[in-house]
Amino acid sequence: MTVLPSSRQPIWSDTLTVPLAAVIPPARRALALRAIKAFHTAAFVAISAAILLFTWEGMRGRRGPVARAAAAIAVAETIVYASNNQVCPLTPLAEQLGATSGSVTDIYLPAWISERIPVVGGSVLLIGLVAQVVVWRRRPGDVTSARDHDHFTRRSPRDL
Repeated sequence: MTVLPSSRQPIWSDTLTVPLAAVIPPARRALALRAIKAFHTAAFVAISAAILLFTWEGMRGRRGPVARAAAAIAVAETIVYASNNQVCPLTPLAEQLGATSGSVTDIYLPAWISERIPVVGGSVLLIGLVAQVVVWRRRPGDVTSARDHDHFTRRSPRDL
């Protein structure tokens, strides 16, 4: 098992990452590491955006396919992250290929932010879940669209 700089050790990802790291030739490890960091960063941004979008859609009272897709991404990542002892599976792979720290948050964000990502992200996701439950519990006739709100905001005072 790979020893991570933090106290968290992955539960299941080493069974995938150790054999994968072993087949990457030493001459290609720097290139593979850059590709992993780029993919890891893109995934981090996409998942964060999905959490924000899911919450935003709930706050706006929307329960459509955009909210469902964002929820699927956010919940899938939460399951993967939580089931691996709060270690992203790409982190040990990057470290097995030579990175000092394979975590996206450790590489690109200040420590005070990276230490709070799970709490902040989890809190935003929880707010989104609560907002979406409120939206999903409404009767279909109770949900207004953004277009309905725009119609009211475009009215002149004499129309009232």
